[in-house]
Amino acid sequence: MLLDMDGTFFDFPACERRAFFRTMQEFSIEADEDMYQRYRVVNKAAWKELEEGRLTHEQLRPERFRRLMAQLGRTFPDGVTAEQVAAYNVQRIAEGDILYDGARELWQRIYRQYRVCVLTNGSDLTQYNRLKCAGLLEYTHAVVTSQRAGVGKPAAGIFQLALAELGCPDKRECVMVGDSLEADIRGAENFGIDTIWYNPTKERPKTMQVAKEVNDYSALALALGLEK
Repeated sequence: MLLDMDGTFFDFPACERRAFFRTMQEFSIEADEDMYQRYRVVNKAAWKELEEGRLTHEQLRPERFRRLMAQLGRTFPDGVTAEQVAAYNVQRIAEGDILYDGARELWQRIYRQYRVCVLTNGSDLTQYNRLKCAGLLEYTHAVVTSQRAGVGKPAAGIFQLALAELGCPDKRECVMVGDSLEADIRGAENFGIDTIWYNPTKERPKTMQVAKEVNDYSALALALGLEK
């Protein structure tokens, strides 16, 4: 079983928001809701560049803060660098253990019936620590990050590594569960793995057909045939 983290089990917007404001406070950078929303846009664009291979994790972390400050026409306080801000922010993100209601219980049920591999576009240190803080690392057989694989979802290489980690040479025996149509669902389907699209918003594009879609954890548990 290949499981996505953010947007599927972890409430990343809540984790990210907490980390952002704690970081700004640490370096005495005045921040408000508008600045945070701008950061989200800048960060999303930077992650897209990472997925396309135009940025590395090491470049992305300080670059998103440089771009944010430049967009706002502001500079960092004296003696503060983008690298320092980024390093502190990564530490706070690594504490991002906020789960959706019912996520921990569902994850544990999946673990009792399947071999679980986390498949995530993130760094080793951050994602391992978040799983540990959330109490889910002990219910996980393997963790494959984009940093470790050298490529992120939807690239085939990260799915190949995940199957190897699970000791599952037959793609037909695996299922990918995730909320991202592009990274999780299209990536897995292109690689030949069955998918379950977790779509709690019930919003769907007209141009892409999905074999299996669920909108809540009860439906996901049913789709996976989980025992109560």
